[in-house]
Amino acid sequence: MTRDRPSGGESGRSKFLRESLDVITNFWQLLVFLAPAAGICAALLLRHLRQISIALAWAIAVASSLSGLVVLVGKKDQVLEWLLAWVEHTREQLVKLSRALLAFVLTAAAVAGAGWAVTGTIGALGGSCSPPLDLRVLTAPENLTALQRAAAEYTAAHSARCRPVRIAVAPSGSVLNVASGFQNGWYSEPGAGENGRGALQPDVLIPASSGEADRLLAAPHPGVRLKNEGSIGSSPLAVGISSSASGDLDNVLPGQDPPRLAELLDAAHRSGVQRIFRASPDVSEIGALASVDLYAGGALGDPRTTERALGNAALPLSDSAALLCALRHRPASDERVAVIAPEQVLADYGNGRALGTACPAPGGGGPKLTIHQVSDTHTFDYPFIHVSWDGQSSTRRSRQVDDFRRWLGHDRLQGEAFRDADGRPGIADSTDGRLYLGAVPRMPVRPYRRDQINDTLARFAQARPPLHIAMALDVSGSMSGGRPQPGSRFTYAVQVARAAAQTAIHDGRDTVELDVFSRVQKQPPFRATGPPAGPGTIGSALDGLTLQGSDIPLYDAIGDAAARVAAYPDATVVVLTDGGSEAADPRARAAALRKALKTRPIIVLTGTDTCEGTTAIKALGSAVRCVDAGSREPSDVVTSVFDPTTQP
Repeated sequence: MTRDRPSGGESGRSKFLRESLDVITNFWQLLVFLAPAAGICAALLLRHLRQISIALAWAIAVASSLSGLVVLVGKKDQVLEWLLAWVEHTREQLVKLSRALLAFVLTAAAVAGAGWAVTGTIGALGGSCSPPLDLRVLTAPENLTALQRAAAEYTAAHSARCRPVRIAVAPSGSVLNVASGFQNGWYSEPGAGENGRGALQPDVLIPASSGEADRLLAAPHPGVRLKNEGSIGSSPLAVGISSSASGDLDNVLPGQDPPRLAELLDAAHRSGVQRIFRASPDVSEIGALASVDLYAGGALGDPRTTERALGNAALPLSDSAALLCALRHRPASDERVAVIAPEQVLADYGNGRALGTACPAPGGGGPKLTIHQVSDTHTFDYPFIHVSWDGQSSTRRSRQVDDFRRWLGHDRLQGEAFRDADGRPGIADSTDGRLYLGAVPRMPVRPYRRDQINDTLARFAQARPPLHIAMALDVSGSMSGGRPQPGSRFTYAVQVARAAAQTAIHDGRDTVELDVFSRVQKQPPFRATGPPAGPGTIGSALDGLTLQGSDIPLYDAIGDAAARVAAYPDATVVVLTDGGSEAADPRARAAALRKALKTRPIIVLTGTDTCEGTTAIKALGSAVRCVDAGSREPSDVVTSVFDPTTQP
């Protein structure tokens, strides 16, 4: 039996079906439009945009599925009848339905996409990023500029929307200073946590040699764990010699192969080189390592003869970069010089690149130096040491340090005149401030060993004169005041005094005296000749200091400190103060103090006063040397203290 086709083009049932489908479609379209808006509003209130957006998408999907099932179950008889009645119109109805579904899907997708985009935009504008993690990297001053640039590139490459990390790169100081720093927690109180990180407490240490890394790993360090994660680059020890001597050198040196260090220095001397420079092992890790090669081969004689042969000529010996920076600023002369330093630093000098903060790029001037490779010297291989402190380690911090290590491991430093870990130079174009060594021969990597470093430090200690230092520390109430960086003036002065003791005391021949001064403070000075840390030492004496009393005249403090070491003609007097007080017109007292001084005291200003802005210090003129601490690290200030040529 056949059914008659409904008249009027449409039966009651089909009309009902069409209207029902229209109602359902319109309802769900409305719901799709309203749901993201409701989800966004809720996300703004709860600040969990991503989680709510996911939950909203699932809710729409589940609700759609359930409502469809309810409709089908409730109308199963009618649906069956409709299907039988309109089977001949299946194709047309499916086409219409598919068009409606396509429009629905496209509309829903557009609205959902807009909702997700708005969600992400609001998340970015609403400050949903976590605060960046602060990492501190310590390295030799010679590497400071290169690693600061590398750290800036790393943070820029990882800051698409949220900045995950801030990396501060600071100088590490001498070999002995680094070892003492780890033994004393880098001036941090144990268990202080993230908010109590010490003045120099690093997450990463990049020394110049894996031999130095072995020395640190072998020593006990309470509350800290060190892990050597391998070399991130290398640079051989080389000699930069005035290019004006190149013709004479070619006539003196036999053959084309790199000479031995003793041969090169002897040829340089015969070619008119008057002075040979090397950073001092007292304050420079590079200087200590270079001395391994100088002492082992007897290039300049025994250690005592070597130290006498190495001149200073008013050049700073705190590190190779500072030495070359000062050489760059010297007036032009015909003097022929030689500088023993890492190849990387000599290349920076020759190409006018930055040499630390005191010599920004571009730079020129000074004698032109030709870099000479040597066949029997060692290589600086720059190991990456991951430092974990008890009470401060976290998964996030460890992952960030590891990620920075992996990033540096992709030969990032080759563009900073370093070689890779196998001694291969970078050969890319030197553009955008980069410097690749180019087509120079590969150099074998021969790292310094721990036993060589220990032996050299012992021999240098015997070759150098003993150190005598007297420190006077201001403990008046004004030292509780602020300074350019967080912390009080007194806290900073204690950190500088501790670092100075670590630098000064090498063995029992060295002496350090600590005195404090204020209006009411009366106690005998503390004198130490042993290690700078432990019971009965300068470190423990510093731990027991407190602020009390008001200012005393600055000249009294300077005179008292200088009088205590009058018996030592080469003694170092250091006065740590925020400026103290003095008469409005100190000229008469200044003249008397200048006459009484037998040594040249060093005044370290730890507050907001400056050397140029302090009348009492200016009145003393050249009788004292003044160091502005400013925002500098304690180790950097100590380097200035023990290097008499870094300040006028």
